[in-house]
Amino acid sequence: MSDIPKRGPGRPRTRDKARALRVDDPIESLPPTARNLLDAARRILVRDGFTALSLSAIAAEADESKASIGYHFGNKEGLVVALVDSLVHEANRSIISETHRYPMGEQRLRALMDGEKRIVDDTDSFVALMEILPHAMRDGSLRSRVADLYADYRATVLDVLSAQDDPAYAELASLATLMIALVDGLSVQHSLDPDRANVAAAIALWEKMMRCVLRDLRMIDVG
Repeated sequence: MSDIPKRGPGRPRTRDKARALRVDDPIESLPPTARNLLDAARRILVRDGFTALSLSAIAAEADESKASIGYHFGNKEGLVVALVDSLVHEANRSIISETHRYPMGEQRLRALMDGEKRIVDDTDSFVALMEILPHAMRDGSLRSRVADLYADYRATVLDVLSAQDDPAYAELASLATLMIALVDGLSVQHSLDPDRANVAAAIALWEKMMRCVLRDLRMIDVG
């Protein structure tokens, strides 16, 4: 995957606070052919599912050569990892930029929760991601690389919570893990049953829970 910064295999697995989702867009840095291939792969995923995501199908959909996939991503696995990254990166990048406008406190918490709601509401990206994850669970190499992306997303939450040097790091790391689980679970319900799953109310309750945790850790003053 020559044009995409490598994040997983080969990189030392240190404490999660050493990881952080980069703020720059990984897709914008790619050449046009690579972006075209990723767009084509995403269309195939949404339209036909993961089983249709062959190198031949991607090349045909993008009107590019199969060799271009190897040149830009190394192989199908490299392309799938880049695709997962692209599906969820924009919302996470937005969370970083929005939350860091404020010091740690009520406004930053509100910006974080608004960002999480945007991720839950992005049904198209979630459906495409759900096409990939079951296969990643069964493919050892792909599983490791997608797991590294999830570690980066947890690190984003820790960065937003200014957890790097906080004595309550262990508790905050557990909170970040729970938050990712809540995003995924709410996204499933919102995608399946948007009329009956009151996601807005659930996120409002989630925000109250966050306030309680952060108050107990003396990270915010909620009065």
